[in-house]
Amino acid sequence: MRFVVDEIPEDGLNFAGESQKQDFAIDSADCRLSAPVKVTGTLEKVAREVFFQGRVETRLKVTCCRCLEPFQFLVKSGVTAHFVPESNHAQEDRPEIELHAEDIDIEYYEGDAIDLAQAVHDQILLSLPASCLCREDCRGLCPHCGANLNQGDCGCRDEVSGDPRLDILKTLKDKIK
Repeated sequence: MRFVVDEIPEDGLNFAGESQKQDFAIDSADCRLSAPVKVTGTLEKVAREVFFQGRVETRLKVTCCRCLEPFQFLVKSGVTAHFVPESNHAQEDRPEIELHAEDIDIEYYEGDAIDLAQAVHDQILLSLPASCLCREDCRGLCPHCGANLNQGDCGCRDEVSGDPRLDILKTLKDKIK
C-alpha cells in the first residue's frame, strides 16, 4: 500500500484497502498468512512527515506449541507509524543515539511515496502471542508415546509417574518423613 506524500490532503486521508498475502513475507513452516490483509486507517501529513493510524485484519495459519497441530489465528490489531523522509536521517553525519519508545514507530521513506507494508507486516507478527495455543485447554502431546491428548487418552500416561532421574529425590523425601 503505497501513497504519494504530495497527494495526501492537509486535512488527512481516510482509506481502506486489501493486500494479497503474497505481498508480505510471512510464510514459514509454523506461521503463514492464510487470508488477504485488510488495512483501514488515516494518514495525516505535517510538512514532509506522515502519521499513520489504522487497523489491520487477517488470518494466520500457525502451529500450536503444545499439540503441534495447525490452526487459524485471527489478527485484529491497531497499527501506527510515523514516516520521516530519509534525507532527514543521514546516518553518516549522526553520532550513535539511544532509542526511546517513541522511536520504535518511526519509518523512513525515500523519494515521494510511503509504503505501509513494513509497518503492517511488523504489526501482524507482533500480534502473535509468545505461545500460540489452538485452545486454552489444549492437553498437548503425551511425553511417552507422542499421541495428541486432545484426541483422547493414549493409555500410557498413568504407567510412568515422573522422570526416573528424579527418583533419588523421592527417596530423600521419604527419609525426611
